[in-house]
Amino acid sequence: MNADERPSQTPEGALLAEAQQQSPYSQREAAELAGMSENHWRAITKGYRTVSAGVYAPVRAPAATIARMARAVGVTPERLEEKGRTDAAGELRGLPPLDVAASSEPTTAELAEMVNTLQRQVQDLQARLRRMDDSGDQQRGAG
Repeated sequence: MNADERPSQTPEGALLAEAQQQSPYSQREAAELAGMSENHWRAITKGYRTVSAGVYAPVRAPAATIARMARAVGVTPERLEEKGRTDAAGELRGLPPLDVAASSEPTTAELAEMVNTLQRQVQDLQARLRRMDDSGDQQRGAG
């Protein structure tokens, strides 16, 4: 492989990328839960990092890192074993459960629900104001 060819995605990278997309977490949130930067998460899931324009280097993460990523997006040790990462599966089995409730920031899905709720409240208030304006117009017209 030449330096200007992108290395292939690893099986565990594809598994983690798919699991993250199906999870309620954005890539940034999943990376944060795994204790890493979003750029590092991306490099691991893609299987390479960009060294410079057109120059790529393969990335193979250590077992402990893959285990933290798997825990963040709900990948089981068995799925890691299926992808050939028995080392990471063993690490994952040794990790404590992820306490997502202790996370101080809401997930993207939670933020979207908050925005929807606020939009409904704004619409309700606007409707109430229109009704108040309409009743005020009627009272002024009657007098």
